[in-house]
Amino acid sequence: MTEARSSDQELKEKLRELIIDEKELSAALIDRAKRLIRLTRDGKVIFMVPVDRIPVWGRVLLYLVGKRLAREIGLIETDVATIEEISTAIGSDYFSVAARLNELKNQYLVSTVERGGYIVQLAKLQDILERVEKTLTQKSQS
Repeated sequence: MTEARSSDQELKEKLRELIIDEKELSAALIDRAKRLIRLTRDGKVIFMVPVDRIPVWGRVLLYLVGKRLAREIGLIETDVATIEEISTAIGSDYFSVAARLNELKNQYLVSTVERGGYIVQLAKLQDILERVEKTLTQKSQS
């Protein structure tokens, strides 16, 4: 019986190696995000890559990521953004932004939180960065 308990304990300890420290994960993701966006002291999102290299859906995602990060560090009160706000910030027309938001919502990358308000979940940050980076790599190779 003691051997079985010891074996269970060893297994649990081994399984704990699967757990990643959120601070480690976040630091790596923040470094990747810094190559694409930065924030001003008042929480404005600045694109570090020429916006014409990023498709509208990517600009929408990066803008919402920037808003979320700005809220996380206390630069702004809310990370909820409207279609109008997003379209002005990323330099794209209202209807293109609305269509991309609908697609992103269907892909579970963006959520609606109130009528006309959109956010992105930090849990999706890695997926978002991978998608945008892949698009940028493909554009630079063509």
